[in-house]
Amino acid sequence: MPVFLGLFAGLGLWFFGELVAFSLVAHAIGLDGAIIATLATSLFGMWFLHRLGASARRNVLDLLNSGGGMRRFAPERFSAGLSAGFGAVLLILPGFLSDCVGLFLILRAARAWRTPQNASAPKSDDVIELSPQDWRHIDEHKPNGH
Repeated sequence: MPVFLGLFAGLGLWFFGELVAFSLVAHAIGLDGAIIATLATSLFGMWFLHRLGASARRNVLDLLNSGGGMRRFAPERFSAGLSAGFGAVLLILPGFLSDCVGLFLILRAARAWRTPQNASAPKSDDVIELSPQDWRHIDEHKPNGH
């Protein structure tokens, strides 16, 4: 029963925070502007979720058709996709606090998508990539040992 009360209290605080945030935004840009901003972020969230779903569907089909199997599956990208999807759902919900959290999750996922996967892995079998700690410069003009 205490878990239920904690959840109920948390949702009540979140709702109160949303009301305060909406009133502050409405005070700053007017009631019409606040309503338009709420509708705009909801429409953006729906559009983004639709694009994210289409992209995920393409990625799964490409993975299945490539014959690469699970070797090409990147858990980091999957996690980023889930985070972006949850962020899009939060954008769809009315409220500026949920919009802020949703945008944060989407931007965090976008940063993860831009980070190169396996940056230290060779790009092909003919290439060996070394980190700066794995090599040292040798002056070719000096004789060996001197």
